[in-house]
Amino acid sequence: MVRHCTIRSVDQVARNTYLLSFEDADLCRVVRAGQFLEIKVTQCTDILWRRPFSIHDTHPQKNTVDILFHAVGPATRTLAQLTAHAELNILGPLGNYFRYEQNVREAIVVAGGLGIAPFMLMMRELQERGIAMRLFYGTGRSDQFCRLEEFEKYAALHLSTVDGSRGYQGVVTDMLSDYLDQSAHHHDSSLYVCGPTAMLRAVKEIANRFNMAAQVSVETIMACGFGACVGCAVPMTTPIPGQKYFMACKDGPVFDIREITIDD
Repeated sequence: MVRHCTIRSVDQVARNTYLLSFEDADLCRVVRAGQFLEIKVTQCTDILWRRPFSIHDTHPQKNTVDILFHAVGPATRTLAQLTAHAELNILGPLGNYFRYEQNVREAIVVAGGLGIAPFMLMMRELQERGIAMRLFYGTGRSDQFCRLEEFEKYAALHLSTVDGSRGYQGVVTDMLSDYLDQSAHHHDSSLYVCGPTAMLRAVKEIANRFNMAAQVSVETIMACGFGACVGCAVPMTTPIPGQKYFMACKDGPVFDIREITIDD
């Protein structure tokens, strides 16, 4: 469904990272954590394809929806420069969403860089279910962390930076592995993951080693949102007759990590 929405605000929340809030009374009441939107940046006349954005949060009391993004190309740099009352052309909500098993005692959320985007809404959903949370959040440097005060309302924070400017020095998956090595309760925990490919590959190895369930939201190009352009193919771990790939936009973007092969 195409929606024509009005921007409420656009704010820079970290280095090159922006939080855009727009109005849609219906959308903010039906979306689930993990779903995404396709936005056509009509202000960029030379860009034909829509751009996918994870739904970061919703505010039903304000009738607003938030997306979180890096300003890295013409489309996202244009979005970052928009102001209140500008119009957005949005398709969504699209895709599936995170599932929560009833026997999960603790959710361990693992985010790398902009992989933090889908997790604010997810943490609200987990809090409503009374599930404890830990957030393992890694970036390259400390000024790339965003919205830590908000995330701290829901989860115990474990932060890492590659340059050592804040928290654990190194990649977030090494910090996660060290924590699980010392934890006696990880068998009652599930992993919820989003980040770059190398991080996903490392988390899959960790999940196998500790025999933990893990759901992953994949980051890939999703131009159409319906599986027609075949630009978001994700290899199946166990192909079935006539099918070797999932389409992230249609079958995902959230997968059981055991179902997919994580390639470069």
